[in-house]
Amino acid sequence: MATTDDTLDALSEMDRFVRLMAVASGTDGVVAVVRAYLAGWSKRRVRRLQATDAGWAPFDEYQQPFTISSVTDVRQIGGAVRIRCRELRASDIAIAPELLELDLFFFFAEESLAGYEPARSLASRVTPAHRSGLRLVDSSRPHAA
Repeated sequence: MATTDDTLDALSEMDRFVRLMAVASGTDGVVAVVRAYLAGWSKRRVRRLQATDAGWAPFDEYQQPFTISSVTDVRQIGGAVRIRCRELRASDIAIAPELLELDLFFFFAEESLAGYEPARSLASRVTPAHRSGLRLVDSSRPHAA
């Protein structure tokens, strides 16, 4: 199978993100990994991203990462990056490699968070019966005709 350099780069990035998340212990650990990852971005790299991202990246005007102190912060930033990437794809506008990297990184971060919050991840996939209009039936009892 032939691969391009871009494919190899993406695979190595995914491997790096998996290794980063593997050191996280619990949701607080994932938040700490996200903070450390963003802190590792050079000012030059952040400026390059900011030149193309229209403010959707998690860095301020001084090229410093936003304060990330909770799971909610991680999800909000990841959501904003994901939405921006979708908008750019839908508009057939090229997405900066740095923005794609952020999208991929936050995907792994959110997946890691879901692993530590199984009840939340299950709850987001199940629609409560009272909200969907369905009536639950106890299958252990005979049904009234």
